[in-house]
Amino acid sequence: MAKSKRLKIALIGYGAISQTLFDIFREKKPPIDIVGVLVRKGRIKATQKKVGAKVAVVDSLKALLKLKPDIVVEAASQQAVRDWGETILKKGFDLMVIATGAYGDPKLWRKHIRAAEKSGARLRLPSGAIAGLDGLLAMRLGKLERVKYVSIKPPHAWTGTPAETEFDLPSIKEPTVIFRGKPADAGRLYPKNANLAVTVALCGAGLAHTEIELVADPTLPPGTNASRLEVVSDSGELNMYRLGRAMPDNPKTGVLTALTMADDLMKIVRSSDW
Repeated sequence: MAKSKRLKIALIGYGAISQTLFDIFREKKPPIDIVGVLVRKGRIKATQKKVGAKVAVVDSLKALLKLKPDIVVEAASQQAVRDWGETILKKGFDLMVIATGAYGDPKLWRKHIRAAEKSGARLRLPSGAIAGLDGLLAMRLGKLERVKYVSIKPPHAWTGTPAETEFDLPSIKEPTVIFRGKPADAGRLYPKNANLAVTVALCGAGLAHTEIELVADPTLPPGTNASRLEVVSDSGELNMYRLGRAMPDNPKTGVLTALTMADDLMKIVRSSDW
């Protein structure tokens, strides 16, 4: 994009991630303008008060796209990806997706890729709360022999999920595997916790050949979550452990999720990737 042009972005959702993006851009002052936010019906007035008069707050995708953003940023849910992703891409708008668990459905993934190819739009997939995806993406150019992703969160972060009925979460005293299986199942059963399971699969060995474990760990430092990425390939091995801070109001999501989204957007307006 031309260096003199400011990047216009529109957000879907106004939760912890969107609020963090507002804070980062306010502090760092990149040439980026948040021009609009799409929220549920009945939430316009409360959200408008928080974001200020310069940002349009709307309750329909049609109204959001009328703002002519350079990129639409999904910061809401897998359902938002399913409901609006194809329309956004078909109309030629770039789309950033963080709720990548929706792409555990291969048909939806192919549909969105085709829509982007036909319109010339770009589907942007930030790394989220993980490290090492750059290495995985390079290693897949050779032969991947094994890819495993482990998501580790405190027991209370798994409330409202199938783990709550299968385990007595408050009584867990040591690290406990609450799910072991394939990425699509992890993303479907744990839509607010395990989007990265699908991200890792799409960046590497695919949905059928990626191992996933979800762990409830009461020994984590307070206010944190963690992840581990293990890759074996013909070019070498990768073992990456990350310990990160969770969102203060949302233990299911790491702060790094919003930071990687902000960095990906800021790369567009920087003179170099770094």
